Amino acid sequence: MTAMKKLALASLLALSLGACTDDGDSSTLVISNESTFSFIEINLSPIDRVAWGADLLGTDILIPGEQLETSGIACGIYDIRIIDEDNDMCVLDTVDLCQDNAVWRIDNAELAACQL
Repeated sequence: MTAMKKLALASLLALSLGACTDDGDSSTLVISNESTFSFIEINLSPIDRVAWGADLLGTDILIPGEQLETSGIACGIYDIRIIDEDNDMCVLDTVDLCQDNAVWRIDNAELAACQL
């Protein structure tokens, strides 16, 4: 894969999200790696912050076929960044994480949408 670029806002449709529960509760986000690339870093950042949050994977790698489930995400609008095994980066902007059990399925087609 060549360098991944910023996903178009239309890629938000690739998210399988439940109904928004804008009551301040926390959410669960599942990132399913359905691509052929390993992800070495996944970060969230509230849209009103400049810096990325901690790596959700820690010292782990999300290999193809695996899922990352993270809970306790405060309801809000976030940017999500994924860095793959080649240090290519993909960013999804303005994702509403005020849902219960949000799932983001990332496959090769979605990653290809990052390429210019």
